[in-house]
Order: sequence, then structure tokens, then C-alpha cells
Amino acid sequence: MNHSLFQPLEILRLDSSPRYVDSVSRHLTDRLMARLLEEYPDAHVTTRDLAVGVPLPTEGHINGIVYAAQNPTPAMQAATQLSDELVAELLAADLVVLGLPVYNWTVSSTFKAYVDQVSRPGVTFEYIDGVRHGKLRARRMYIVFTSGGTGLGSDNDFATPYATFLWRTLGIQHVQFIEASGLLFNAAENTQKAEAQINQLELPVFA
Repeated sequence: MNHSLFQPLEILRLDSSPRYVDSVSRHLTDRLMARLLEEYPDAHVTTRDLAVGVPLPTEGHINGIVYAAQNPTPAMQAATQLSDELVAELLAADLVVLGLPVYNWTVSSTFKAYVDQVSRPGVTFEYIDGVRHGKLRARRMYIVFTSGGTGLGSDNDFATPYATFLWRTLGIQHVQFIEASGLLFNAAENTQKAEAQINQLELPVFA
């Protein structure tokens, strides 16, 4: 299904697990991407592996963001170069897929470092009369939530409220979770349940 006659659907895939061979979140994002590409065979996919190392914010990075609309120095521009690339990927996306494993009841440090690179006042969100408005145009965000024991939406789940607030703040209002929790206790069954969720997804229609 073509996004338009001239422009393919843009899908951004984000993986945040530091694991590869035995990563359930990467396995499930693979399955989800396969399902999406069945529905949107002409889509253009951008993949960003956050585990390869998204740098933590530095003073130069912060200054570059603060002064980006004014007169940033070459050093400031260099410090925000990766941030600019990550933001451009997000701004171009029609759909976003995120693999979000839970570590110590919240998001991984790899994902938080990414958040600090792409949460840019005036670029990915803005304040109008004191009210936040997101600037991302993506219609939908699919989050593959995996954990050893933390249940999605449970009292000790501090990952999904944060992720939901974040993406809605940046402009993606439809945030949908695919859950594979309890992997320490019954990995095979709970992974299969998540695969079934993927198979049953009602995907959006793009004219």
C-alpha cells in the first residue's frame, strides 16, 4: 500500500536492548516489522540501534540546543550533529516501532540517552501559551514492552507511563503496547502471547 504516488510510508525502528542473540524485544520488533512490511510493502524503513552507543548530553550539546535558533558556534553545531540526525529521523516518520525492555523497573539507560538527544524545545515540541505541543507527525507508535517480571501497567512499572507521556508530549497521540512480560518465569509462552498480539494488530490505513 503506497503512502502516496510519490512518497513511500516512512517507518522508524528503534531498538534499545543491549542484548542481541537472546533479545526477546529484538525478536518481537523483527516480527512486528515483518507484519508492517506485509501491509505496507513499499514502505521505507530507517533502523536506529540505540545500543551501539548514544552519547550522554554534554555542556556543548546543551548549549547547542539552547542557542540553535540564534548564533551557535561551530563547536556547538558539532556537538548537536547526531541529535540533529536523530531528530530528522523522528520528524520524517509516519510510524515508529520501539523495542523497550525494562531494566530495574524503568527504561534502559540507552533509551534515556536517546530521549535526551531528541527532546528538543522548538524542534520536537514547543510551548504555546504555556501549553506543550508536540511536533512529530507520526500517526502511531508501537512499543514492544519486555520484562523479566514487571507487568505492563503494574505498580512497579515506571517505564510505560514515562514512555507514553514522552511520545504524546512530542506529538504521537496513539501509543500502543505489545507486552511480553514475565520472561523470567515462562519465556516461551509469554513470547508467543506477544507474537499473537502482533498478528492481531489492527493497522492504520494511509491514503
